Amino acid sequence: MRKLRVGIEGGAGFTGGELIRLLLGHSRVKIAAVSSSTFPGQPVFMAHPNLRGRAALAFSRKLDYAALDALFLAGGHGDAMANVPAILKETGSRLRLIDLSGDFRLHDPALYPVWYGRKHLAPALLQKFAYGLTELNRAEIRRARWVANPGCFATAAALALGPLAGGGLAGIASVTAVTGSSGSGATPSLITHHPLRHGSLRAYKPFIHQHVPEVQQVLDRLAGRKALRLSMIPVSGPFTRGIYAIGQAELPKGWTADKVRGLYRRAYEGCAFVRLLDEPPSLNAVVGSNHCDVFVAIQDGRVGVISALDNLVKGAAGQAVQNLNVMMGWDESEGLAAPGHYP
Repeated sequence: MRKLRVGIEGGAGFTGGELIRLLLGHSRVKIAAVSSSTFPGQPVFMAHPNLRGRAALAFSRKLDYAALDALFLAGGHGDAMANVPAILKETGSRLRLIDLSGDFRLHDPALYPVWYGRKHLAPALLQKFAYGLTELNRAEIRRARWVANPGCFATAAALALGPLAGGGLAGIASVTAVTGSSGSGATPSLITHHPLRHGSLRAYKPFIHQHVPEVQQVLDRLAGRKALRLSMIPVSGPFTRGIYAIGQAELPKGWTADKVRGLYRRAYEGCAFVRLLDEPPSLNAVVGSNHCDVFVAIQDGRVGVISALDNLVKGAAGQAVQNLNVMMGWDESEGLAAPGHYP
């Protein structure tokens, strides 16, 4: 069996390292090349020491796109929108693309200056990228050649709230989501550096985080109209990996616990990576895995939904591999079946 030749652009970051780790265990994929502007010519273990002895790969400065079947774009925000038009000019529509930045998640180009602080450089391509939240958009991903991988907060919030939106719930859903320091990337700053986060909590970008419009886009599509509104406050947590999101909303009269739980059972029936729990999830139980654990509580006309996932796996690299599997018609769990470590 010929293996799919994949490349990773921007492979020296935390997400790139997770992509390499996961794809090394994928039976239908061969990592053909990995690029990095920081480590060109150096072995991948210089950036990812956990891969020492696992991969005889060195970083390239530039990828040969024509030699690839699929490409993961793991660079920073703005890189993909600048580079994809030239990549497509070189390869045509043959090359499968999975973009892990925010560059193709939003369908409306007018939202990019508002939420990302930059004008979109390739607005004509926005509608051509399927939104890669696998459990809630599987049919479109299956038909797609280009996929925009969701943000980590967006994955946690949309998986928590999606069944409610699909069931017709309106009003405001308030979400508080605590994230680990790896979500800030490999380059530390005074705000994101782990020693300054350790033992502390700090809210940031209240109501204005860039993942808000993509969650809203998902909820509106599931509802078929503008209905459930997202109000989100992210929090920097004193740990390395994971997102723990707590959502709350008011329920209309007549919405019973059985009705609400039925929405979640139907939405995630047969989904390998969303686990519905009978008690609030533990972050330790999902770290290192591609699972999102979800718990639903209903009381006195209110619903509370808690979701937990690994921001680098289900919130980034793992979901990207899951999307590739769906695009190729493979088993969705290929390369992702290993559970996380516990504790």
